[in-house]
Amino acid sequence: MRPSVPANIYYLYLIKLSKWLMLIMPIVALFYSDNGLDEFDIYLLQAIYSLSVAFMEIPSGYMADVIGRKKSLIMGSILGTLGFVLYSVSSSFEHFLVAEIILGLGGSFISGSDSALLYDSLADMGEEQKYLQYEGRITALGNFAETFAAIGGGLIAALLSYRSVYIAQAIIAAIAIPASLMLVEPQREKLINRPSFKQILSICHQSLFVNIKLSATILISSVIGTCTLCMAWTSQVYFVNNGLNEVVITPVWVALNLTVALVSAYVYRINTILGTRLGVILISVFIPAGYILLGAMPLTLGILTLLFFYAARGYATPILKDLTNKYCTSDIRATVLSIRSLIIRTGFSILGPLIGYGARQASLSLALIIAGCCLLLLSVAAGIFLFIKVPEVVRKR
Repeated sequence: MRPSVPANIYYLYLIKLSKWLMLIMPIVALFYSDNGLDEFDIYLLQAIYSLSVAFMEIPSGYMADVIGRKKSLIMGSILGTLGFVLYSVSSSFEHFLVAEIILGLGGSFISGSDSALLYDSLADMGEEQKYLQYEGRITALGNFAETFAAIGGGLIAALLSYRSVYIAQAIIAAIAIPASLMLVEPQREKLINRPSFKQILSICHQSLFVNIKLSATILISSVIGTCTLCMAWTSQVYFVNNGLNEVVITPVWVALNLTVALVSAYVYRINTILGTRLGVILISVFIPAGYILLGAMPLTLGILTLLFFYAARGYATPILKDLTNKYCTSDIRATVLSIRSLIIRTGFSILGPLIGYGARQASLSLALIIAGCCLLLLSVAAGIFLFIKVPEVVRKR
């Protein structure tokens, strides 16, 4: 073990901090509305972002496996900063579109590489069994950061302007650049064949169709990931649709992210009590059902539903990432995690605009109920497939 490898954990904390310290989240829908965008436009922009991530998701993950996770994270950090710089000086859908594409490309270079570097760093130290604990802590840190960012973003918006929030966001995003430059590549298995597009296709085929245990974990993780990603934007649209402003949205957003953070911080202990089997059942049922409840209930009960949803999200994210990591080797880990992210982003790019279109044509409530029913069927089917193909999950306490 090289002495510098343990420091990777702290640099990854900084990268996560810069990525999740999202000042813009309490006011993002308000900012869009202030610039003439409606619900469909908001979902469309985020769908384009997701597609731009998806476009480079697997190639960037493969590049991280070939050229190194550090280089991938550096590239992602630079692009992420540039995207917010462009946002801070833009005021039209077209300019927002370009900024989202840049942010999406940056996100694709970070997605998968950060978790892969974390796992491999722990493996280099002989502590890979602690991955769930560290992933939970990093997820918790991210959500704590988003919690405090919500307060800061709301204050900046109230005292200055919505645009000032985006300027501050660009400064925070830049923190990831020096942090990624300080990373050290840990010892790991490397691909021995010459890099090629054919090899990427081979890894995808092996992960999705040959290694059935890995395929099952990717499937359930992708369905739940689509649900949680879409809800992050749906909740913002839901708040604005119900007439809330930044003064009301900010404390609600703080409460939601504190909930995720607290659950993620204690995910290891929670999973010890629940057991993986019961945990996966709860995740598979409640997270998609949250859409149905949100669409069917009045505002107060809807916010309560969101609190429970975000608690489930705080538990689900590290648990499902841990399951995925267990069934892939280190030489293709970033690519596999990128396959998962690709499916999630593609799912959101379809689901989000459909909810937005339904809200424009009928109502947001009806769109959420229909989406929730479809997601519930997919999630339960994915959960059953996991239990059949990965029987040790059923037996685990």
